[in-house]
Amino acid sequence: MANGRLNDISRYALAGINMIFNKTAKMPRKKLYPLICTIRNEAKETGIYDSMSDLTLPEEKQEGDEISFDALGQGYQTSITSRTIAKGIHMSREKLEYDLYGVINANVGDRLFKVMQIKKEIEIADRYNNAFTTASADGQYQIDSDHPLVDSDETNSNLATGALTTDNLVAAKNMFIDIKDQAGNLFDTYPTTLLINDKKQYEAMQILESQLVAFELSNTKNVVNSLNPIHVVSNRWIDYDDGVSPWFLIDDTLEDAGVILQVKKPMWVDMNWIVRTQMFEGGCFEMYGSGVVSPGYKIVGSTGA
Repeated sequence: MANGRLNDISRYALAGINMIFNKTAKMPRKKLYPLICTIRNEAKETGIYDSMSDLTLPEEKQEGDEISFDALGQGYQTSITSRTIAKGIHMSREKLEYDLYGVINANVGDRLFKVMQIKKEIEIADRYNNAFTTASADGQYQIDSDHPLVDSDETNSNLATGALTTDNLVAAKNMFIDIKDQAGNLFDTYPTTLLINDKKQYEAMQILESQLVAFELSNTKNVVNSLNPIHVVSNRWIDYDDGVSPWFLIDDTLEDAGVILQVKKPMWVDMNWIVRTQMFEGGCFEMYGSGVVSPGYKIVGSTGA
């Protein structure tokens, strides 16, 4: 007869489940959110993202005249706070013992990691969905028509209008040409990404890839994507309601472009056996936050209506 203690059995069983969780966590999984956000590691609970003021243009200096000086200072400040996101799962010893075909063991980790990822996918997509009604550091909505500048009386607009059509897309692309820095000088930015709901993919491909202008009875050559070409990123969590869906242009060459995903601690798992009830408990945790920095510079969006 083998020698051993009862808690050894629980420990060995827990080690087996731990192996299953770790194996599942390392499995490749399609992730959409990295395509539409900038991931930043931040050790502190609250990350601070500052924008700087800008310099006005230089002037001709006459002999004996003083040169003009500008003082650089802090512009608008955005703070992002990380939170703990958690989900637990529990099951009885009996469920595991009678799992003759390994259905529970094969799927318990996958189900847990899946919902953790979906939570993050929804949060990042909702940062775009809600950008038309969420206040930003400059006091306007994150996507709005009148973003004030720190060192100029002018304003920036990153609010496009209408559904995704050829004319509306061209107008939104041209809005990047009018974007100014904090001193009112034209800013060097061009759109690189078109973010849409999955159900708008066919319309986007017709607009961007047809040889002739889409949705028109003409022989006009389609040049929408010939200048400053953009690539399409579709996401099923971008809002879609009876054909109406917001769409966004992003310059992902700029620092902190789009939505910021601030990571304090990547996903980890804690597991335990409850001896009295012989119940297994597993918890999955992540620490992160998200937000939008520098409104009016890097995103142009339309509600689609």
